[in-house]
Amino acid sequence: MPYGVRDHTGEWHRGDLVVVCLGAAYTGVAGPHLATYPAPPLRRVRLQMMQTQPFGGRLTTAIADGDSMRYYPAFDLPGRGRLGRQPPVAARTRAQLLLVQRLDGSLTIGDTHEYDEPFAFDVDEGAYDHLRGRAEQLLGSPLPPVQRRWPGSIARSPATSSTTGHRSSRESSWSPGPAGAA
Repeated sequence: MPYGVRDHTGEWHRGDLVVVCLGAAYTGVAGPHLATYPAPPLRRVRLQMMQTQPFGGRLTTAIADGDSMRYYPAFDLPGRGRLGRQPPVAARTRAQLLLVQRLDGSLTIGDTHEYDEPFAFDVDEGAYDHLRGRAEQLLGSPLPPVQRRWPGSIARSPATSSTTGHRSSRESSWSPGPAGAA
């Protein structure tokens, strides 16, 4: 049985599976539906990320440090309790190293987590220093100069702190998290 969705312009799109990428602005097709909840099913999370100039080596996989285990329910395992204390700046900004190489050789590095709105308008340079240091430690070499820094935001389920997707009971509609995680 084909499924479908009507977009914000009123156009109907049919398919075997509907994937709705909400973003954190809550506009478009999902906006009117999210506005009907007394307590929103999603909350915004503000992030800080950066991109370096091209790196001299080639990374064949994405890299995450142990701090990633602190923030995702899938890692709520006995080993998580054995993680050491985070440096104060990392704890304050809820930093975790996530690093991936882009096609041009540059590195995208993140990120931090800020949960309480309204979000700060500025960025925390200490968080960037921490993430740069962790990346250099794990790569075993200095990073190229940073060419871009930015804050951004994602949508996250407040009930589970999950960024993974949600699917309907009919499994015909998916709402993926960041980078298409579902």
